[in-house]
Parts: sequence; structure tokens; C-alpha cells
Amino acid sequence: MAVTVVATAGATNANSYLTLAEAVTYFESRLPVAAWDAATTDTKNRLIVMATRVMNAMARPLVTYYPASNGRGAYYVTSSEWTGTPATTTQRLAWPRIGMYDANGNAISELVIPGDLKDATAELAGSLGTSDTTLDNDVIVQGITSIKAGSVALSYKDMIEKHVIPDFVYSMMPASWFTDEIITMEQSALFDVVSE
Repeated sequence: MAVTVVATAGATNANSYLTLAEAVTYFESRLPVAAWDAATTDTKNRLIVMATRVMNAMARPLVTYYPASNGRGAYYVTSSEWTGTPATTTQRLAWPRIGMYDANGNAISELVIPGDLKDATAELAGSLGTSDTTLDNDVIVQGITSIKAGSVALSYKDMIEKHVIPDFVYSMMPASWFTDEIITMEQSALFDVVSE
């Protein structure tokens, strides 16, 4: 079934931060991305809808627990999330937002999706078309940092980070749009999580 892009700012049925035409315009001024250029219209629609889902997920705080290992205490990482607040209580997506400013400090209307977010979403769509970073990578999930063939030895990382959104996509948006990532040691009474 073909995907229909709904990019109306603040709509209850919105599923994209930009239209296909806006994404095509973005890619016309970018170095070629083979996967995007070769994609059908339906695949491009799917890519921008999926990229929007990934970007939209940043509106939800995520707390990850890392158990104690290698003599270090356990800790929690609270991921960064969007600043400001959604413009309405009925909108489906995290944007448009109230209290947001562009890179020059100008207020962004709560009636629009800013160009920087549209560009970042288009860039992520092209990236997802090349490699679906939303899927788990076994090496990353297991945290393997080295393997030795003789006498078989494995080394694991303490903290495993999965980069679903490439750093370049983040850099396309003002830093003021995100809260800081917070690391909290286990002794904090704010958390009551048991490691499996």
C-alpha cells in the first residue's frame, strides 16, 4: 500500500515534518545520495515518514540503566529531548513547538515547522535509505570491542551507544532545541530500577 505524506503543521494526522517536494528540493542542492536518487516516489515517502518518526521520538525522554561493571558503579543516562512545548494538545507530532528559537535567536512561530528541522529530517531520510540505523546491530548491542582468535578472548564496552540519528543531522539544528544528556549515578533516590 502506498504511503501518503501529511506534512500539515499541527495536524492531528500529520506523519511528516516536510513534503516530498521539499525533500526533493533539499536533495537537489546536496551531494548525490545514490539510495535516495534511485528510490521510487513511494519509497521516498516512506523514508521521510520514517525519518520523521525517528526525529519525533526525541520528544520523549529515555532513561537507560547501565549496570555496574569493571569496578565502576551503575548509572543512568537520561537522553536529550526537545525543549519548549508542543503548540497544541491535539497535534500528532512533537513540532510545531512553543518557546523555540532559531540559530540567530529569533522566535520560531508555533504555526510552522522550521526549515532547519525540515532539512535535518530530509538528511536523515537519505541516511536511512542508505542504511537503516533503527535496526539493532549485534556487535553494538553486545558491546564487543575486541576479539582474539588464539585462546578466544572478548572485550566488552561498559556503555553502549547506538547512533540512530547521525551526528551531522543533529548539527543541522540549533543546540538550544535540545536538553542536555544527564548521567546519574545509582545512589540517586530518583530511580528505582533493577537490572536484569
